[in-house]
Amino acid sequence: MRTIGAHTFGMVWTHDAASAIDAFAALGFRDFQLMAMAPHLDPWHGAAAVDGIRRALDACEGRVLAVDLPSSDINIASSTPAAVAFAMQTYEQALSLGHAVGARWLTINSGRKHMLLPPPDERLLHAYADALGQIASRADAREMRVLIENIPGCLLETASALCEFLGACKFSNVDVLYDVANAAAVGEDPVAGLATLGERVAVVHLSDAPQGTWKHAPIGSGDIDFDAVRVQLDTMGYKGEVVLEVISRTPVDDLQASLAELRQRFW
Repeated sequence: MRTIGAHTFGMVWTHDAASAIDAFAALGFRDFQLMAMAPHLDPWHGAAAVDGIRRALDACEGRVLAVDLPSSDINIASSTPAAVAFAMQTYEQALSLGHAVGARWLTINSGRKHMLLPPPDERLLHAYADALGQIASRADAREMRVLIENIPGCLLETASALCEFLGACKFSNVDVLYDVANAAAVGEDPVAGLATLGERVAVVHLSDAPQGTWKHAPIGSGDIDFDAVRVQLDTMGYKGEVVLEVISRTPVDDLQASLAELRQRFW
């Protein structure tokens, strides 16, 4: 069976990062992805949380896979230079935090765009590529890598868009975080998306959703075919990370139920 990690997103309003790790460790999780979002884990004051996070990791012999920033707050594809500057500064804080807790990756969104009237050219993509290059360089200096996540409403929300972008830009330390629920939300078959991205995928996020909706619901409560996803990963010879990212008001119960459901499906 695969090792499955847990994302702390569902705990952002109720627990700090260290206590979220404690709660998920009690369920048997040992790999964690941290949402750097106040009040859960403020990236601008992350140093104050490092000792607690390390204590929680030591107690369960766990590790941090990646640190994320909330995609609703941060955008390196903005046409407003001040907005990009703030995003870059915040990613710098998140990188420092990730390095301090031993994270392998920093996760970034794939460039937010205005849904009603995006620019008619590729100016946002150019801004995004330039900023990503700087972030990747800063991550490399800390012996970290960068993950781009497919997120609805972003410039690179599909597997084909990610492939085209990464094929053109040739970053040496940038990987893909492929979220199956995000893929389904934009009408992409997660199995086809994984096949398109192939070895570029380093982390897979699992959660469920009813068809035609964007949710991160417990496994088995929606319409995503997790048997087919598992078969595709096996066909690819996938050796990367798998993380449960269930976002709900009862994250501990829902993560426990989701893990049990995946185990029943031979994950």
